[in-house]
Amino acid sequence: MGAVKKAFVVGGGIGGLTVAHALQRIGVSTRVIEMGDRHDRIGTGITLLGNALRALAELGLVDACLEGGHGWDIVSVRDGAGTVLSEQSSPRIWDPNRPAALGIMRPRLGQVLEDFATKSGAKIDFNTTVTQIDQDDDGVTVHLSNGETDRADLLIAADGAYSKIRQKIFGEEFKPHYAGQGVWRYTVSRTQSMNGFVLYRLPTGRMVGSLPLSKELCYLFFLESTDEKLRVPQDQVCDYLRNLLTPFTAPELVAAAEMVGVDKHISYRPFDVLMMPAPWHCGRVVLLGDAAHSLTPQMTSGGGMAIEDALVLSQELDRNDGLETALVSYCRRREERARRVYDIAYAICREERKPEHGRDYSMGLLREGYAFLAAPV
Repeated sequence: MGAVKKAFVVGGGIGGLTVAHALQRIGVSTRVIEMGDRHDRIGTGITLLGNALRALAELGLVDACLEGGHGWDIVSVRDGAGTVLSEQSSPRIWDPNRPAALGIMRPRLGQVLEDFATKSGAKIDFNTTVTQIDQDDDGVTVHLSNGETDRADLLIAADGAYSKIRQKIFGEEFKPHYAGQGVWRYTVSRTQSMNGFVLYRLPTGRMVGSLPLSKELCYLFFLESTDEKLRVPQDQVCDYLRNLLTPFTAPELVAAAEMVGVDKHISYRPFDVLMMPAPWHCGRVVLLGDAAHSLTPQMTSGGGMAIEDALVLSQELDRNDGLETALVSYCRRREERARRVYDIAYAICREERKPEHGRDYSMGLLREGYAFLAAPV
């Protein structure tokens, strides 16, 4: 017998849907409470590195995710004209016969995870919020916006960096702060030359990155460093993006600039970061994913960390008879690992904003981070 027979998951994103599936696999009846609509999933893409694919494989999810996206191995650095300066293959840390990493559209990944969660038996309530939480020694009761009241053994807060549950349970002092940087993402048609993680560099230091999402699509990303959060009026976004691409003469980037505004998804997200100190649980409420650790994306690991959280939490709930013991073990296994990735990604972010070291410094941090991610969870 595990520590939990029934659980609530607040938040139907990557971490929430993954943990719902993981819990159903170990016999825990799970109910997901999601404030958004099923049809509202938007976004460009996400990259999952080998550590995330390894966790998805343990949960029986990796094949469907690979089928829905595009696996890749190549890491290529090029100049603004597209000439290759260096190229290497990423290590296949989870399976020598499978891709090192995966790019996939966020709506597609969300649908895959939802399908598996519901097939496993999880119930998902869309367009619903938690209005009140009451917990005692025997369980946790939630009051929902639809007027319903329900009770379970555990509530998992997977509701993002600005988690309402974290605020209710842990206090308002734990909240994200702006890291001084943000990212533009722009979904475009993928050419054959965009064969993996491709980074285009100008002598000025300006960079554009490309990551594959499917056989047909990839996304471009541009990091912007600003003291205050960048705000571009919606009617100026297309011109702004064209100006970012103008200095690059690689044919694929010229074509991408010409397509700006023609039904292509463009997004900008400031980096609001948080590293929650231990413990990540209070009574029968526990944090997962961005609610516990919202990272800058330099390590490409925000989604991967949430997936690892889901796997580890389900493992600890399965192997421990006591809830407190299970949650302490979960936090012990996850907090140090997430903090290391957070620190490395943030250090690279700071260096990009205000360079104090040579170029090899950031590359050394990246190599350190990737080696750390390759280690067992």
